[in-house]
Amino acid sequence: MISERHFINGDWTFAYGEHPGAEAAPPASDWFDIGLPHSFELPDYRDYRIYVGHGCYRRTLDVDEAWLGQWIALEFLGVFQTCEVFVNGRSVGRHEGGYTPFTVDVSDAVRAGANDVFVRVDNHWNARLAPRAGDYSFGGGIYRDVSLLVADRVRVDWYGLGVTTPVIEPDAATVNVSVEVVNDEPHPVEAVVSAVIADDGPVAELEPVKHVIPARSTAVVELEGTLADPRLWHPDHPHLYELTAAVEVDGRVRSAQSTAFGVRWFEFTADRGFFLNGEHYDLHGANVHQNRGGWADAGTRASIRRDIAMIKDLGMNIIRGSHYPHHPYFAAECDRQGVLFWSELHFWGMGGEDIEGFWFASAYPIHEEDEAEFEESLRRALRTMIRVHRNHASIITWSIGNEAFFTDDAVVDKAKALTVELVAMSKALDPTRPAAVGGAQRKGFDVLGDIAGYNGDGAELFHDPGFPSVVSEYHGTSGNGPGEYEVQWEHGVEVDYPWRSGKIFWCGFHYKTVAPGAGLQGLADYFRRPKRAYHWYREQLLGIAPPEFPQPGTAAALQMRSDVDTIPTDGTGDARIEVEMVDEHGVRVADDKPILLTVLEGDGLFPSGRSFTLSPETGSVWDGAGAIEMRSYTPGPLRIRATADGVAPAELVLTATGPAKPAGSGERRLQTPAPYLTEPPLGGGYISLAEYRPVKTSSAAPGHHGGNATQPGEATWRAAGDEPGEWIAPSLEFPYKIRLIEVTFAEPPSSPWLVESAEDGRSFEPVHEGGPGEDRSVKVQFEARTALAVRVSFPERPLEIREIRVH
Repeated sequence: MISERHFINGDWTFAYGEHPGAEAAPPASDWFDIGLPHSFELPDYRDYRIYVGHGCYRRTLDVDEAWLGQWIALEFLGVFQTCEVFVNGRSVGRHEGGYTPFTVDVSDAVRAGANDVFVRVDNHWNARLAPRAGDYSFGGGIYRDVSLLVADRVRVDWYGLGVTTPVIEPDAATVNVSVEVVNDEPHPVEAVVSAVIADDGPVAELEPVKHVIPARSTAVVELEGTLADPRLWHPDHPHLYELTAAVEVDGRVRSAQSTAFGVRWFEFTADRGFFLNGEHYDLHGANVHQNRGGWADAGTRASIRRDIAMIKDLGMNIIRGSHYPHHPYFAAECDRQGVLFWSELHFWGMGGEDIEGFWFASAYPIHEEDEAEFEESLRRALRTMIRVHRNHASIITWSIGNEAFFTDDAVVDKAKALTVELVAMSKALDPTRPAAVGGAQRKGFDVLGDIAGYNGDGAELFHDPGFPSVVSEYHGTSGNGPGEYEVQWEHGVEVDYPWRSGKIFWCGFHYKTVAPGAGLQGLADYFRRPKRAYHWYREQLLGIAPPEFPQPGTAAALQMRSDVDTIPTDGTGDARIEVEMVDEHGVRVADDKPILLTVLEGDGLFPSGRSFTLSPETGSVWDGAGAIEMRSYTPGPLRIRATADGVAPAELVLTATGPAKPAGSGERRLQTPAPYLTEPPLGGGYISLAEYRPVKTSSAAPGHHGGNATQPGEATWRAAGDEPGEWIAPSLEFPYKIRLIEVTFAEPPSSPWLVESAEDGRSFEPVHEGGPGEDRSVKVQFEARTALAVRVSFPERPLEIREIRVH
């Protein structure tokens, strides 16, 4: 036997809570019947409150007697964020870290036949575990695939196959292969390691290498060969080869492992931008979070495939995996579809209130006793991210994190030192790719890596920095519903400077976050419905005219469709169901009624069970339509009905395909919402909500940019001129309830000035009128109001400002 992989996503049970001792107790009869991928947050409608606590999973695992004596492991591709694994009541493994895959060796814990697998998960904030902060939602669960792995005691290690192409010429490419071979036998073995490259059949063989591997050890075997007339990987023609490495002992193949790889080379330059395969190539893309309407973080491989296709179909060519290692399938699908990928580590900071105990904390620990474990959690994650993703042609950088400068000033030097260490570690683990520092627009983080990623106003603050750079985030749309057609670019990103490698939009899709009111900056909504800005972008990049947008009208009927006719039952696939309101002529109309979807036949599942309501209240219906993904873990026909008040219903028939299952023991016990939701501890922080946030200005004198006014220190903002109407507007990035604004001028005010706030970040309303005679530092207190941005403007002549603070 060479190796086997079996998805075990179906037939789990789940219960909220810690359940002490349940790992050794008989299965409970009142747990929910669920499938993986799974989240504590089901169903998820973007509520900023999340369940923080424990959840327990259980499943029966059938083990073939022929597997005994082999290496048997459980592979988890993502569990947020700490888990303990038990087999037959015995502890077999523990993992910390919410975004990286891992395996648990169960070889000595399983027996032939039925085995009990129990997993206890918790998503508590942990001062010693990255991330400590982030504009995201940190719901718990086994939210990616789980597989059973079976392999020989002499085998290629898990993700133990690395491929590089260090020399690429028009007629040949050098292929170097690193093969990690594990020998679990109690005696040495002489292994012959070989590899074959295929492209619709074998095209090259690498010279075999003999290697003696000591007992109970791992050896790295290096192979080298040549690929003639290589076909280059490029987003316009994403050609992939397959390399298979085999380990032979005494004339018998004991193990084999395959990987896809592409032949390409690239370069980030300081003065000429980005080059791919020797040609200049402008990077233009979007940030993508993994969570999604209804299902939270627990997306299927099919949903990943659709997400990447939506970015590709937009005319973009790069995705930034914000801001954590994504599912291994994500990078593989970028390879196949032809989208470059910025793979990022979760050294993550978040502006605003600095509150220890929740994901609003300092990016780097503020207590010395937390530092060592926190740093090691990032080293461990970086090693795994690179090991798992290293062969993907689409990946052009390993990014160390995002906005880690949102660290308490007392420990910011330690955060920078850790960044430098992780950059060096990245390059040691993979010399073929540069290391980036994402969101590096404050506190000198931009000089710490090979590539600087500037977010927000970093696009205008760092003109021609003298080293490779990209705009790693820029904004242009906000809000639920269809939104405006034209994207409103900020901070001069519409100018393509020759030295800048590219720009990456924030963001591809709406996302759920613990920051109230945030997460609505997507070109498509949380349910992956394209907003009007999506179509504007597609017209700009591909010249495709927008569709005719629906007009208000009265619906007479529903129309329903699915992107697929069949759904695999192994948890890797789903069907995306769309429902539209149409009038008596069959024309789509913007009639926003709630729509109830119900599974009438078969074992189809929505995030809320056998039914799901699309509604304007949850942001899942607008412009007379809604969409949601449906799964099934049981083969057979599926019949789904859509109904809404006063309109004719619609039905859809799909098929779930997979191995037949034994007769069930009763109705599926459907999951109910989490028993409690944790409120973020807002209002307890002491830091200004505007500190180090992006700043817009009417103008700025050299050396006196707007960012000076949102960071402590002596530097100031000064307008470029002395004419009426100048202004400075710090963004809070998220809508907050504010009640105090402090403005500190360089000198006591000598002319009128006005403080304003904007709930939407654009439409400003007056808060306070000031003028001569006031102190150099003025505190403006007022009734609490919601604001996304504040502005200080000057109706006569501008004044120089040292700092603006918002609370």
